[in-house]
Amino acid sequence: MNTKILAPAFFAFLLGSGSAFAVDGKVTISSPANGASVSQHDNVELSYEAVPGTDGDHLHLYLDGKRVDVIHSMMGKAKVGMLDPGKHHICLAVNTKGHVPTGAEACIDVTSK
Repeated sequence: MNTKILAPAFFAFLLGSGSAFAVDGKVTISSPANGASVSQHDNVELSYEAVPGTDGDHLHLYLDGKRVDVIHSMMGKAKVGMLDPGKHHICLAVNTKGHVPTGAEACIDVTSK
């Protein structure tokens, strides 16, 4: 058996198969900006765009680690609502039809004053 031929083929296979496990979707939050201050008296809205990838079906909106909405549009605005004073962590994550996260997500931190 010629290992000089098999070794490069084996490593090429490993490198090629690694992309199958990579996240192929993407989420971008364009506003508010990460680190922004928002008014506690205003409804906060996220402007976003998502590419769901191969298995992605919809988005989950999270506020401080709790799911607050399921969004089926891959681009637009998502209402977060009025925020209590303080720091908040907001995320949009791509999920499969079975509500399993694909790994594609974007998060921002805002401070409500």
